[in-house]
Amino acid sequence: MNAIRRVVVATLLAVWCFPAVSMANSAPRSPAPVSAESAPTVPATAPSTAGAERGALATREHQAPQLQDFKGGQVYVYIGGSVLVVVLVVILVLLLV
Repeated sequence: MNAIRRVVVATLLAVWCFPAVSMANSAPRSPAPVSAESAPTVPATAPSTAGAERGALATREHQAPQLQDFKGGQVYVYIGGSVLVVVLVVILVLLLV
């Protein structure tokens, strides 16, 4: 029983004290040089596609007016991996104490 307790304590200490590698900041990269010739250009078709999209959306809205009263389906509760790990640790502590 003491061996299991020592393993659990060692594992918890290792997890809690190990630095988070994903949170580490790497050295900043030097930004790519910006040249004056590579200025972004706006395509000439941008306003017409926005108008076409707006018209298509208005058409779909007029075809199905009952969708404005749509209320979502069921409510789902998502339990992530972190919650499961915390529950597992609590259960282990309760069983070992």
